[in-house]
Amino acid sequence: MKNLVELLKPSYIHNQVDSIQVNEQLNRIIMAVGYPRAIREGWLDSIIASEGNFDLSLHITPSNVESILTQLNQELVKQEADLMGAQMKGIVNPSLRLQHQDTLNVLEKLQKGEEKLFNLSLYLNARAYTKDKLELLTRKVITELNSILIIPKMPFLRMYDGLKSIFPIQEDKLKITRNIPSDALSACFPFTTAFLNLDNEGILFGLNKANNIPIILDPYRFANYNGLILGTSGGGKSVTAKLFILRNQLRGVKTMIIDPQGEYVELTTKYNGQVVEISRESDTIINPFDLMGQDLGEKMLSLMDLFKIMCGELTEVQKNILDKAMQHVYEQKGIIYNNAETWNKTPPIMEDLYNEILKEKKTATKQERMTYEALENRIRIYAKGTFSFINKQTNLDLTNDLICFNIAQMPNQIKPVMMYLVMDFVHKKMQKDHERKALIIDEAWTLLRFAEHSKHIFELIKTARKFGLGILIITQEVGDLISSEAGKTILANTSWKFLARQEPTVIEELSQKFNLNSEEQNYLLTAMPGEGLLFAMNDHIPLKVVPSPSEYELITTNPDEILKRNKKLAELGKKNEPENLEPFQLKKKYYLKKELTEDQMAFLKDHKYQEARLCGFDNFSQWYLVQKPDSTEGTEHQFMVHLISDEAQKMGIETMTYATVGPDVILCIPKKDNPDFCDFIALEIETGKMLDNPSQLSEKTGKNNNGKYKEWWFVVSNKDDKRVYEKHHQTLARMEVKEYLKRIFR
Repeated sequence: MKNLVELLKPSYIHNQVDSIQVNEQLNRIIMAVGYPRAIREGWLDSIIASEGNFDLSLHITPSNVESILTQLNQELVKQEADLMGAQMKGIVNPSLRLQHQDTLNVLEKLQKGEEKLFNLSLYLNARAYTKDKLELLTRKVITELNSILIIPKMPFLRMYDGLKSIFPIQEDKLKITRNIPSDALSACFPFTTAFLNLDNEGILFGLNKANNIPIILDPYRFANYNGLILGTSGGGKSVTAKLFILRNQLRGVKTMIIDPQGEYVELTTKYNGQVVEISRESDTIINPFDLMGQDLGEKMLSLMDLFKIMCGELTEVQKNILDKAMQHVYEQKGIIYNNAETWNKTPPIMEDLYNEILKEKKTATKQERMTYEALENRIRIYAKGTFSFINKQTNLDLTNDLICFNIAQMPNQIKPVMMYLVMDFVHKKMQKDHERKALIIDEAWTLLRFAEHSKHIFELIKTARKFGLGILIITQEVGDLISSEAGKTILANTSWKFLARQEPTVIEELSQKFNLNSEEQNYLLTAMPGEGLLFAMNDHIPLKVVPSPSEYELITTNPDEILKRNKKLAELGKKNEPENLEPFQLKKKYYLKKELTEDQMAFLKDHKYQEARLCGFDNFSQWYLVQKPDSTEGTEHQFMVHLISDEAQKMGIETMTYATVGPDVILCIPKKDNPDFCDFIALEIETGKMLDNPSQLSEKTGKNNNGKYKEWWFVVSNKDDKRVYEKHHQTLARMEVKEYLKRIFR
């Protein structure tokens, strides 16, 4: 024992006024002499987590109740006398009033047996090897203490007693104590910050905001594998979700993303994933009637839900008609209700159902015919009309471990339908094995608006676990989540939840739903992007999502950061233009943005091309890169001129275009009786700006009525403009041009 003591004891101790030197190390004791009126749970966490070479010591001893009661009564009498004296002098002392109220509350709780009192001493020991470093550390410790409203003081000439009080020998030599009730004492426990056990196979969700402890967890270790990200726009939802995807990919988790805004396309592409474009113009589509290995009876029930989204509410009679018609079209394809061997045959398409309803309408009674016609009108748009692009067989080849279903280019009217189809398709595909998989559903609020979607999500989220599937729901619509039945199901069946920054209007609802205390509410209202509360395994953890620099560059949605990145790429493009410039010979005046790589876009922008969202020959707008016009005409005008010219040339019609002189587009049509000569048809493109100048409009009309052209037309943006222009001259709306070109070509 002697040898051990000899080994541990210092070589020398030098006691000074404001520090004490032990061997080569300087020590400075700092004690708490004043405390805040109210403290919160874990209020010492910031001190514990603070960087620096210092020790913290708490001395806690129970107080003698009788003596404390006597002291409190004496203190109460003194405070009342002080208050009365101040009142008589006309002095208002809020601090004294608060002290009196606090003393009264503590005394009342002690007398009722609701509280116990303890003596608390709090000391810190800053340690450094030089005087300068010790001074710097001292200032830092004092600043940290001041930040949590502790009044610090150094025990001058008593540093040796202070050092003994710091040692873990249960000896308080300084005895600078403060009476504190048991509920406040519990908040002083210095290790209250919740953190999860580190999972060896987990992913880094982020850092504990309070103490920078890494939060590493494995969602597939929980009771179910589902998660929820909820936050306002700009709160960091997308960054959190993208990091979740990237880090799960490193673990070999197969991931599919339903992307209604095209937000995950770049991430998927750069990570060598597969982007499945589902739009009016793409080749990939999902046939609503495709069984995908599903039982025919289940499929027909699913179709009935789908038709409610497509056609709105259906009467019982309409449902019966649909059910009968669907059964017939499946039978026509050799797919029989009770014969599973036939379910792999080629399924019907939307047109087959439409034709079947037309066929059955012919034999219907006069009263029934109205019902058939109502169904016919609703389904026609999907079989023959604007949305007939879904009238195809399924054409998808899913071979990648990371797949993004991009439906951003879908018209908003049909986007809920496509989200339903994609979700159903993915669900069926993911049931084929029990490997770890993840389904990411962004902007889930678009689904929760529909009862059929809600029911679908309800079934999906309930059964996902048995197939090794974890579903991540991302939404910013708190109301939809809390009020809908599917939302309640999501909350009940998600093992982890991340609440990013929230708006004040919803914080009360969230507080009730998630049992948030006042501090957590304030944190969610003031959280920076990427910060929030993580709920997992009954813990509430203040989380800070921290991507690496390379991850951040890949996943950021900050417009400034994206602009900076694109500028960098543009600079790289100047130094190293793409080796294969096809089709970038700059002969075309416009390019579809989604068909370009980042390098190609940078190259075009460097050659005076600019981005613009424009409509072609329909009302469907897309992003293009259009060459800046040399004339005073705008980007839309230039785009329409060359769009029409290109379309005409595809049909074999020669064209001439003019920037300032003459009509915008002249079509050269060979004469029937003498093909060596042409008739000229002039097209004057107008984007609506001339509507404000009727005199200029009349002037242009008169200028073109000169007999040079067999026909000439105004071409305008929409049918509303057409009604105005055709008062002056014959006019085509933009969506009528293609049909007109076909007619004159014939």
